[in-house]
Formats: sequence, C-alpha cells, structure tokens
Amino acid sequence: MKDHQLIEPRPFASLHMRHTSSLYMIYLENLKIHSQKEAQLRTRDMILADFPTHIDEQLACLEFFYMNDFFEDLAVVLHSPYIHQEVLPLYNLLLQRVNTPVSKEQLAELQQYQCSHPSLHCLHLFLMIYAYYDLKVFTALDKYLDDCDRALASVDEPLMYYYLNQRYQELLFHHYWKTNNPILARRHAYKMINTELSPRRKSRMYFILALCQLFNGYDSAMDPLTAALAIADQYELSSFAEMIRLHTIPFISAFHNRTESVHTTDPVEQAHLDLADGRLERAREVLESLSSLTPFQESYLGYVNRDMDMLYRAYTRFITERGDHFFARVPLEYMKRLKTH
Repeated sequence: MKDHQLIEPRPFASLHMRHTSSLYMIYLENLKIHSQKEAQLRTRDMILADFPTHIDEQLACLEFFYMNDFFEDLAVVLHSPYIHQEVLPLYNLLLQRVNTPVSKEQLAELQQYQCSHPSLHCLHLFLMIYAYYDLKVFTALDKYLDDCDRALASVDEPLMYYYLNQRYQELLFHHYWKTNNPILARRHAYKMINTELSPRRKSRMYFILALCQLFNGYDSAMDPLTAALAIADQYELSSFAEMIRLHTIPFISAFHNRTESVHTTDPVEQAHLDLADGRLERAREVLESLSSLTPFQESYLGYVNRDMDMLYRAYTRFITERGDHFFARVPLEYMKRLKTH
C-alpha cells in the first residue's frame, strides 16, 4: 500500500466525515509525490508558517505533530495566542507523558474534564486510559471499551480519524497483551508495525512485542527487542535505549537463565540475575532491603526463599492490583520451577 493510501479513510468510515481539514489535503498530496519523511517535513513547515485558528484545523495539526514525534514543534504551537483553550489540557498532558507519567491527581482532573467536540471527546477517553496505564491499572479499557468505540465512530475529520484509530489499535494491543491473549496482541502489533508509525512508536511496539514473547523462549523475545533497541539507537531515543539495556535485557535474560555478559546498574534486576546464576544470598539481601515490594520483586524474593505462599501472593497482586494477567504468569512459572527442582 502506498503511503498516501494509509491515511485515506475506508469507504464505510468516510460516510460520516463532515469536515476535511486543509492539513489532510496538503499532507495527502505531499505523500503522493514525496517520501514519507519528506512529506512529513514539508507538512510540518507549512503548519509552523501558518498555524490555523479553526479548532478542527488546529486539532489535525496538533495530532500530526504528536503522532510524528515533532514534540518541540507541538510545544511551540500550544503557546499560540489562537489556540483553543479546551485543547490545552489534553495536549499539554500528552506532551508531559513523553517523559513523565500521569499522576493520580492529574487523572482526577482528567475525570472532571468536559468537552463536546467529537475528536476531543475521543482523545479524552484515550488519555484517561493512558493515565490508568501509567498508574499500572491495566483494566481501564474494559471500563471504557464501548465508549471508545462510539467516540471513534463519531470522529468526522479524516486525519484525526486516522491518528485516533491508530491510537485505538494500540490500546487494543495493550488490552490483549495484559489480558493474556498474546496471539491477538502479536497480530495487532505486526499490523501496526506495517503502518505509518513514528520511530518512537515503532520502537515501543517492538519492545512490547518482545515482552509478549517472554514465555515463548529467549530468542523469540530477544529478536523483537533487538529491533526495538536498533530503532532507539538510530533515532537517538537515548532514555528508552538505556531502559532496554539496563532493565529489559537483564529481565528477559535472567528469566531464561541466559545471563552471560549481561550487566545492569539496576539493583533489582541485578538481584534477578543473581537469582538466575544461583547467587541466592546476594539476591535475598537486595530484595529484603526494599521497603515495599512490587509484584515482580515479590516474585523474585518468593523464588529465592522457595516460598510458595509469597509467589501465590505475587500472582494475585498482579491480577487484583494491576489487572495484569500476562505478567501474573511470572510467579506461576517460578512456582512450577520450584516444584520440579
């Protein structure tokens, strides 16, 4: 499929499109005659040269900037004197999330936010789900699924529909992953990787795909993680690349007992590596020094201490506290290993 065809709405979706932004038309024409990257840069320059005043046009511009990783440009236009005020809370929070998760207080403010614009309403729902995910509550989409379907169906501008639908597919991917439906999650992931994803989003998609493969073997998990790291390095996504190197590679390596030449400065994942290598006292010392334990850390300590009750408690915490049925399999796997050794 050609680049310009990716952003064109399907015939059924186009039936309710009541407004077509000038940005959509400009970007569509740029995609027809330029590479995707060149089309994005030309469209970006056009927005910065003449930022619109109509809310539908503004939303298309803001979403274009965000979804294509033009975060500095997004910050600039959010300070435009012409920006619609009901847009600001959502996009300021989206911009914050690039580096800092949403807090409980901000989620409470989001729950009080009201808007009537169909695209903003849809984005608002998605942002509330993002906020719950930031707080490690992975059951949020269950609560809002029907609302999201209706809201997306009401979006009436093609570029916003394209990007909001892309966001929705990502949410479904996360939903299938956390509800322990990895086959459906992987299907969504590969489908999205072949769309117009920014480097940051594509790297993260490969990253989560790697975690989806955790229980399918070391190589199955490391192959997409290597792809995620390569993209992060290529596009200088330094903090994400560091997280992969210091946290995710050690986690997958320790889980599969493939620890040779793996290093980390993270004390908990070092304890996980020590556990895999049989240095149980060293792992126990670090884990028991923690003032409180996450379900992951409780899983590690339960395995070190051969404590089935602790492992089962970690399993129930994954489900009851986080709604994370996928990683709830980690303490179950450690329980299985204890029974067979």
